[in-house]
Amino acid sequence: MRQNQNFAKKPFFKAAIYICIAAAASGALALRLTAQSKTADDSLGALPVRTTVVKIEPGYFSKRSFTGRAVAGRTSQLAFERGGKVIAIAVDLGHTVKTGDMLATLDTARLAATKDQLIAQREEAKAKLDLATRTLTRARDTFKQGHASAQRLDEAEANAIGLRASVTMLTASLAAVDVDISSSSIKAPFNGTITARMLDEGTVVVPGTALLELTETDRMEGHIGMPPEHATAVKNGASVELYDGRSTLIEGPNLRSVLPNIEGRTRTVMVTFDLPANSVSRGELVSAVVQDWREATGSWLPLRALSSDVRGLWRVYKVVTRNGAAQVQFENVQILYSDANRAFVTGTLSHGDIVISDGVARLAPGQRVSLGTSTAQQLK
Repeated sequence: MRQNQNFAKKPFFKAAIYICIAAAASGALALRLTAQSKTADDSLGALPVRTTVVKIEPGYFSKRSFTGRAVAGRTSQLAFERGGKVIAIAVDLGHTVKTGDMLATLDTARLAATKDQLIAQREEAKAKLDLATRTLTRARDTFKQGHASAQRLDEAEANAIGLRASVTMLTASLAAVDVDISSSSIKAPFNGTITARMLDEGTVVVPGTALLELTETDRMEGHIGMPPEHATAVKNGASVELYDGRSTLIEGPNLRSVLPNIEGRTRTVMVTFDLPANSVSRGELVSAVVQDWREATGSWLPLRALSSDVRGLWRVYKVVTRNGAAQVQFENVQILYSDANRAFVTGTLSHGDIVISDGVARLAPGQRVSLGTSTAQQLK
């Protein structure tokens, strides 16, 4: 009888065990589904953002731009050294000339006549000198023989000396006329272009009257005023890039000089550069971009990562992990330098921090965000 009762209880125990196992499985499944649902909700509520990693650096290169002008290496106002009538001008505006080319001449007819006259006078003086020399020789011989007085010998010597001086003087006068004839023409002192013509043929000019302006084209210079500290940096080898008026990079400029004085009105120092031939035109704007190293601990961030804050500070949004989720936390920074797309900042950021690089207007402290795979791994 007892055996029959035990046998009857076995199916009941089996059913109870099955019910417990099923309940436990249902509970575990419910917990898993709840966790997945929460994770999905968290993922849906997190704002996707783009980020950048902070790299602390010991300093930065600042770029400053200064504007000047292209100046010809040499520009000359050409004039005659003597006065006279202009009879020929061989060039006009825009003509290119080379060293030694004839540019203009004066009328030299009067000088030619004077030269012929002096040549004749010198020949006459030479003939008289020849006769005086022979006369002096005979006077000396006669004096030695006692047939001539000392007075006659002295007169013969004085006559010869005077005629010799006359020949020398006439030779010098001829040389002066040759100089005047040479000064009656203008030759190009260097290669260049005629940039101005002030007078025409037939004009009577006085010495020094400017006739033509010649501008050197083989060599141009850039004259740029800079603050003293930047001029000193350039002198000490700071990197400099030059750009023409069309913002085109000028290849191959060389530093020529840094003047030692400060200009009174602008308080700048003149820095000059040798520019390649035909790279710029005379008077064209030339800009110098100077890279100057500044020591300061900080990091580069995109400008879009910054938003204004109080007391002249700026705000950036750093991503931190809280309760296993990525959240936003703001940090204050100060801008030390900025260019077109980025800024060098210093503040409370540390090396390796992850900062949101764009879309900061949508963010608030404590807001949950979602990151890209690589950034999320860095955050962990």
